[in-house]
Amino acid sequence: MKHATAISQLETHASNCENNAAIQEREGEHESAATNRSNAADYRQAIEALQAE
Repeated sequence: MKHATAISQLETHASNCENNAAIQEREGEHESAATNRSNAADYRQAIEALQAE
């Protein structure tokens, strides 16, 4: 698959951001959680763009 390494790395980063956001929400760090959720969404969008090529 084209871009397999990049997609794999983006998947890892997106998952990490989603996991971190959940932890941060529980800890009351809502601004950091929102940033991580936004970053995860950006990573997922990049994955979709690469997969479309």
